[in-house]
Amino acid sequence: MQALKGICEPFRRVSHREPCPICGKTDWCGINSRLAVCMRVKSNHPVSNGGWLHKLAPGVVKEEAYSLAGTNPTAPIATRNRVYRAFLSCLHLLPEHKKDLLRRGLFEEEIKRNGYKSVPSPAERWRLCKELKERGYDLAGVPGFYQARGRYGGHYWTFKALPGYFIPVRDSQGRIQALQVRLDQPDGIGKYRFFSTPNQTGGSSSGAPCHVARPEELKDRRVWVTEGQLKADIASRYLGSVFIGVPGASNWRPAVEAIQELGAREVVIAYDRDKIVKDAVRRAERELKADLRRKGIRVFIASWNQEKGIDDALVSGCEITVKEERGA
Repeated sequence: MQALKGICEPFRRVSHREPCPICGKTDWCGINSRLAVCMRVKSNHPVSNGGWLHKLAPGVVKEEAYSLAGTNPTAPIATRNRVYRAFLSCLHLLPEHKKDLLRRGLFEEEIKRNGYKSVPSPAERWRLCKELKERGYDLAGVPGFYQARGRYGGHYWTFKALPGYFIPVRDSQGRIQALQVRLDQPDGIGKYRFFSTPNQTGGSSSGAPCHVARPEELKDRRVWVTEGQLKADIASRYLGSVFIGVPGASNWRPAVEAIQELGAREVVIAYDRDKIVKDAVRRAERELKADLRRKGIRVFIASWNQEKGIDDALVSGCEITVKEERGA
């Protein structure tokens, strides 16, 4: 049958913006630019999983831009920022996640301002994506989102993330460039995962960007660098400084780019105290320090006597010592 050629094109669910061209309803049915799978109006071509195929006249439904898995460039930062902000506005923060953030040392106003939200249940995910699409947001190439295969052989937008809460990852201009999830149940890989869908249909990799945290009131014009996005948010609040959180000590190169974008001339490196026993962390600190000094930036090293990270040190009231590094 000639109409069956349209089966090769992915189907998408109907919506208020694109009702079914056969029955006029806004739910249950599926369409592409050539065919409709109507769940209400019969034809001579029943579908095994339910509904009936109907051939559409050219132009009745526009073909949706579609990319195969593994071929999707990451969406521009402006698109990611819009989509992530709209996505987070649809979510809530569960009491247990708010309690964890308060335990870490943040206050209610920072929690709200920073935009932490709980990962929704799997049952809500396709509905949230459908809502974003209906509001005009393009999810193609936005890390974390992808097109899953539907029951009729087509695809629908959804996302994947383990239970936990989202941490917005912002660039030097305050735009949300990525999301990170703080897991409820850390595993052997760690506590955090980037919201990312590499090699998924319509999806893209988030990469491993750094996060620029800004205080509500700036008290220190130096830029600080530490390990971890959430850690940067907390430390920024207590010191009144711009903090850059790198996703791992060795991944410092994005931080240098952000430092240059910020126009900083003095940088304080505040890596975790476990650098005392971790060669890789000490080596990364030396490499970061050397690269900054080659660029004419004054470098300082922060130290403290208790707690692993600078966030916990600040929350517990530890004294932070800052010393300029002049040697190699």
